[in-house]
Amino acid sequence: MEMSSVKLEAKTVSKSSPLHLKSSYEFRHLLADWSNSDEFSSDDEMGSEERTQLTGASKETTTVCKAYFNLTVCVVASALLSIPFGFDKTGWLGGIPLLACVGLLVDYTSLCLGETCMKLDVYDYQEICEISFGKFGRYIQATTQLSLSLSLMISYQIISADNLMGILRTDWVKNALISSIPLNTVLVLLLTTVVILPLSSFATLKMLGYSSMISIVSILILALSLVYFDITREPINTIDRFGGEVLTGLGVFATGFVCHQIITPTLQSLPGDNVIAKKGNYHKVVHLAISTSFIFFLLVGLTGYYLCHDAEGVRNCPGNILSWNNPDVGSIAGNCYGKIAMGMFLITALVAYPLEHFSCYNTICRLLYGEWGQPSKLLGLTIKLMLVVSTTVPAIYLDNIGPLLAWAGNLAAFPLGFIIPLSLALKNRSVGGQTSLFQTLLRSALLVVSIILMILQTFQNCSSFELL
Repeated sequence: MEMSSVKLEAKTVSKSSPLHLKSSYEFRHLLADWSNSDEFSSDDEMGSEERTQLTGASKETTTVCKAYFNLTVCVVASALLSIPFGFDKTGWLGGIPLLACVGLLVDYTSLCLGETCMKLDVYDYQEICEISFGKFGRYIQATTQLSLSLSLMISYQIISADNLMGILRTDWVKNALISSIPLNTVLVLLLTTVVILPLSSFATLKMLGYSSMISIVSILILALSLVYFDITREPINTIDRFGGEVLTGLGVFATGFVCHQIITPTLQSLPGDNVIAKKGNYHKVVHLAISTSFIFFLLVGLTGYYLCHDAEGVRNCPGNILSWNNPDVGSIAGNCYGKIAMGMFLITALVAYPLEHFSCYNTICRLLYGEWGQPSKLLGLTIKLMLVVSTTVPAIYLDNIGPLLAWAGNLAAFPLGFIIPLSLALKNRSVGGQTSLFQTLLRSALLVVSIILMILQTFQNCSSFELL
């Protein structure tokens, strides 16, 4: 009877008004210790699924290959179409080492974040931030994650409308534009209403997970299409080696590489009988995913940047390399391979939107209700609807996602991918064994450099983009 009252109390606490993440962390470990003790009665115990939910001790794992595949897709698909825009700002010779440096830094900070997760035995980004820096850390992480996800959601809506116009490319589309009909607005609203809103409101992550193969195939087709058009076009006179807005390009590259919001669940799902084995698998997945992403970014970035130049070397590089109304790139839509690439990227964008939407919804719910609480069904649907509306309005008025992703890299990707992981590693350097002096100095230096670059990016973006 006494044990029943303890169990009832645990269940009551878990479903009461919001438990903040730090207290829930302590409660979960206390409950895990109790549920594994000899006093736990098998005749009176809660179900294994319920115990897993309360203790956070998820047993669901994935393979190293699948984790690498999913992480690569999440990295590459986010800003691939805007990487040529980044090279437009940095120049091809300046952009290559800059892209490599961003990839190396993301690789390193991902390992730092994973190390912190394993030290604290916590696999949730928000929770780690609150354990380390209190509620302030939790709110900063949530704000930057929301900003990055919302920016990507807006870009997916713009890409969807652009690609659909490129696929159609019929006389009535041209006549509609000549007649000043807001065709882009109509297509954004149509795709949002018919596809995006239902998927975001009712689709599950398992249903959306099957889009990974489509994303990889569309990326390959896109890269091959750009190579084909570069080879078959007339040679151009010159290409700028260096650009005048390097920091703006840096923001685009950062938006493309940063994936730290999904690093923690990826690490938790990896197999490993002990910490060393799990750490080895995690390092392997991160190194392979970032290396593969760099290859895709470099290939699409350089071929797309070359394609954006006319015969005299004058460039006109859009934020979406498949943008149909670009005078040089627009010819892609008239080719079978180009239409296939546009169609598959249209599907990829429409499926990627709900994934970012799910991330935003989950972040908001945890801010409002804590780790254990959930809104009512009606309120949940209302929150989901408001998220879609909040991205649809900007998507109607913005016609170039390049500046949007540059700002997202500056204000969201840099804090989420560089500043916060490095700060967490320094804060918890003495947990589970002292970090070496070299690692401490390296992380401190990278943290200072990241903050300085973020500030400099802000000034350059303000001078480069009067209005998105």
